[in-house]
Amino acid sequence: MKHFFLIVLISIISKSYSQNDFSDVYNNDSIIKKGINLYDLEKFDQAIIEYNKISPNDPKYLSAQYEKALCLNALNKKEELKLFLENLYLTKQMQKSPELYTLYGVFLSDNKEYELSEKIFNEGKQYLSNSASFLYNFAILYIRKQENQKSIDLLKQVITINPNYSSAHYLLGLIAFENGKITEGTLALMSYLILTPNGKFAEKAVLQLNAKYGENYLTKNNFVFSKTGDNFEEIETILRNQLPLNKAYKIKSEIDDVIIRQVQAVSEYTLEHKMRDGFFETTYIPWIKEMIEKNYFEGFSYYMLLSYKDKLEKELNKQKKKITYFEENFYNKDFWYFFAKRKKDLFGKQEDVITFLKDNEPYLVGKVIDGKYEGKYKYLNKNGLLIGELNFVNNELDGLQKYYNDEGQITEEKTFKNGKLNGARTTYYQNGSVNVIENYQNGILEGISTSFYPTGGKKCEVNFTNGERNGKYECLFENGKQKSEISYLNGKLNGSFKTYNELGNLVSIENYENDILDGEYFEYYNDKTIKSEAIYNKGKIKDFYKTYYTNSLLEKEFNYIDGKLKNLTNYYSNGKKSSQAFYNDKEQLENYNYYDIEGNLYYTEKFKSGEINSGIQYSLNTPKPIETNLLNNKFNINDYNGTTIVSGNYSDGKKNNLWLYYYPSGTKKLEENYTNNVLNGISKTINKNGSLSSIKNFTNDKINGKYEVYENGKLTSTYNYTDDIKQGPYQTNHPEGTLQEEGYYIDGNLNYDYKSYWQNGNIYKHSVYIEGIATNTKIHNENGELENEFDYKNKTGIFTTKLFHSTITRSFQLANGIFNGTYTEKDKLGNTIVDANYINGLLHGNYKYYGPLGTIKYESNYFLGYTNGTSKNYDLYGNLRSEYTSTHGVENGKITYYYHNKSKLSEYNKTNDSKEGDYSYFNQKGELILTVAYQNDSPVYYIARNKNNDPLSKTIINKENTNIVAYYSNGKIAMQINLINGETDGKFIINNAEGKTEYQCNYTNGLMNGERIEYYSNGNIYRKERFLNDNYDGIQDFFDENGQLKISAEYKNNELNGKTLIYTNGKLKSTKKYDSNELLEISI
Repeated sequence: MKHFFLIVLISIISKSYSQNDFSDVYNNDSIIKKGINLYDLEKFDQAIIEYNKISPNDPKYLSAQYEKALCLNALNKKEELKLFLENLYLTKQMQKSPELYTLYGVFLSDNKEYELSEKIFNEGKQYLSNSASFLYNFAILYIRKQENQKSIDLLKQVITINPNYSSAHYLLGLIAFENGKITEGTLALMSYLILTPNGKFAEKAVLQLNAKYGENYLTKNNFVFSKTGDNFEEIETILRNQLPLNKAYKIKSEIDDVIIRQVQAVSEYTLEHKMRDGFFETTYIPWIKEMIEKNYFEGFSYYMLLSYKDKLEKELNKQKKKITYFEENFYNKDFWYFFAKRKKDLFGKQEDVITFLKDNEPYLVGKVIDGKYEGKYKYLNKNGLLIGELNFVNNELDGLQKYYNDEGQITEEKTFKNGKLNGARTTYYQNGSVNVIENYQNGILEGISTSFYPTGGKKCEVNFTNGERNGKYECLFENGKQKSEISYLNGKLNGSFKTYNELGNLVSIENYENDILDGEYFEYYNDKTIKSEAIYNKGKIKDFYKTYYTNSLLEKEFNYIDGKLKNLTNYYSNGKKSSQAFYNDKEQLENYNYYDIEGNLYYTEKFKSGEINSGIQYSLNTPKPIETNLLNNKFNINDYNGTTIVSGNYSDGKKNNLWLYYYPSGTKKLEENYTNNVLNGISKTINKNGSLSSIKNFTNDKINGKYEVYENGKLTSTYNYTDDIKQGPYQTNHPEGTLQEEGYYIDGNLNYDYKSYWQNGNIYKHSVYIEGIATNTKIHNENGELENEFDYKNKTGIFTTKLFHSTITRSFQLANGIFNGTYTEKDKLGNTIVDANYINGLLHGNYKYYGPLGTIKYESNYFLGYTNGTSKNYDLYGNLRSEYTSTHGVENGKITYYYHNKSKLSEYNKTNDSKEGDYSYFNQKGELILTVAYQNDSPVYYIARNKNNDPLSKTIINKENTNIVAYYSNGKIAMQINLINGETDGKFIINNAEGKTEYQCNYTNGLMNGERIEYYSNGNIYRKERFLNDNYDGIQDFFDENGQLKISAEYKNNELNGKTLIYTNGKLKSTKKYDSNELLEISI
């Protein structure tokens, strides 16, 4: 057997994560395709670079790992490949992508780790029992282990599954010859040669068949090639006696050699062979018998020698026509119907079926009658798994067809008649829920079509007439409330198109006539206040188009005359005009004016034929405006006070290259890159303190590529975008950089796996999303152990789950798998932790969260997912810390911070998230000690008593920078605050009139760092908190007025994390253990 190992080739190994460039658009198909192309060019290292771009939470991640393994093998990096495959195995990834079992098993076999290889193959067999490639390589392992019987059995399985797997025929034939089975060997090698006459083993196969059977292959072993049938005694006697080699035996070929005579003898014998159920006779004799009966043997005798065309050039060239005739008329027409016909299981019954191939892999298995597909067929994937049950009548799809995914879950059912869709078509989500039900008539949509949500409940419904939408098209929310309605007439929108929020309030109304907007258009915020409005006339805006801030102040105003845009006005968040544009009769921009918050015109852009021509700068200190040619020039815009707020370059009247925007302080606010007025390239937003806020890439005015978000200068989130839509993997980080959550977006919706993590790095939550909806969630404890699994499919009612060894109990209401109704969370002592309400998955109404002492920690009013109204924050002691007002998630109104004694510490107003007006500071007695005035989020002046007790007056703040020391009338310091670029920096101290500190903390570029301490009036500490970059971090201590500790809590990354110690009269009463704000243990 030693010589046999020299010719065995492993077919499977020879081949038939993070992005650094922000402009790289994440597309898994394109990335993998590029990698495969590089592999084919033998650029294996470059291919690996591409595969490493595929994120681990990408659904095609394991496909990329498979390709990467092929590259490592091609580079002969054995140690790296071993570790790579071992890791995929130990992390149970191979179960999700079974082809990896083949790679790992082959690798171990190649490196003579036979026992482990066998283990891997045996494990993989439960997933790949119908994969010819897998079983073939498994067979090779047993050849190497010299366990030939197991190899024989596996090779027979391979040939049954995929008759076209020529290497399996060759190996089976070799083993047969080496064990004295000359007829079996001949049949197998003839089949190899008709399949691959120029194959890598073809010359060796010819040599095997050319050896005289009477003098070779005499070794006999007890291996079982067929348990029944396959009685070839008659022909074997003839072959052993070398009768075909007698010159009296007439051959049907002009090439006279041993191979021709012995193969012809076996071929002619098939006419007389009495068929039973042996493997070799049922597999090989039918096609050979057909070949003899149709007189194609002569053509085959030349065809099978094609691998010797160099040595037999003259002889074979003479027979070209016969070879071509054989190939075209037998091999390409009749051969497969006899060769690929097997008695196999067909849906529970043994039937004579034919296996059909696609890309050399079996994909259809069924019966052929009179040359036509008839009856039920198996539709297979590349691993031989059933992915469809098809029905044929007279070679056409007819009746019910069923389709499955690779996991065996049904994905689609549809009914055909005479090859056309006729009747119901139903598709399914990956969780088994119905996705769409459609009805067809003669291949065209007809009747009601209905879509559903993945957790249950109707989504949309519309009627079709002759393939066109016709009639009412209505959509619902998951909880069954109406979402939208519109009417169609012959496929075109006609009438009012209304959309509603989850409460049933109208959020938009559009009017259409024959698919064209016509009439009034309104869009509303959830509380019915107007968000935008317009009037259309035959698709064009008639008079105006207006948009509004959440507080109902005007945001933009477009004015039209006879359908043409005449001017556009933009407004600051406080309602004052910020810019105004004017257009000519061709709707080309002529002038663009810029105004500051006080209404001063500070810059005008002039345009010619829609392209910028010049700019006029206005300034407080320059009586005469300065005009600059901007066709090809560096460009600066200064505010009315002379501070540069924009700089960039124009080329031929168009924006090009880098453009910079600045805060009033002069610090950089935004970087953008342009090409001919179009955003192209990197864009950066920057906070007032100079820290990075975001980085993204634009292509043709749309976000494309990686988008990074920063908080306090640290990377917190990474997304991928394609044309302004989230596509591909994303992740968020804890403040110190560890992974917090990760998921995958498709068309802006979460899909596939979503995972969040405890601060210790273990998995906390694992949800499966379909089109933005969680369909299944697993909760793990802090050790990463599964605590609870909940499937949301078709769940309606009240449900309860217990977590973390029953430390907490969650009770919630669902409607069709979506949170809808009350939600409560309590600890094992019955104390409420969360009390909330949901409407269709969105927080709505009063929300309360309670802290470790059982006192309220946070409460707010929500309106369909957004804070709306007054929100209050409390400290760990239970005292009110702050309250603010918001509209639809945007801060609007008064914001107040409090001392422990309920008196105000500070108070200011926000308009659309921007500080506006007086920011006032007080001592614990409620006395005003400092006022800082803001305009459009920028400090412009302050009022405070000075050391000399002069009359109060305004002190102008220059470019958002000032150091303020406020005094009492007795000369004592009341307060210290330093502003740099509009952000607090350094010590922040408030004292009482006696000069004793009441409150102190420290800022670094607007971020609180170190200790924040507040004092009782008796001088004892009320609270001592620790911060790191504006986040609670470390021990937070609260004391009673006598100085006794009340509560001491460990925080990390702004979350309760560690032990919280609770005291009564200075003595430890109980301990609560938290991780990532979740209560894990209570000990008393």
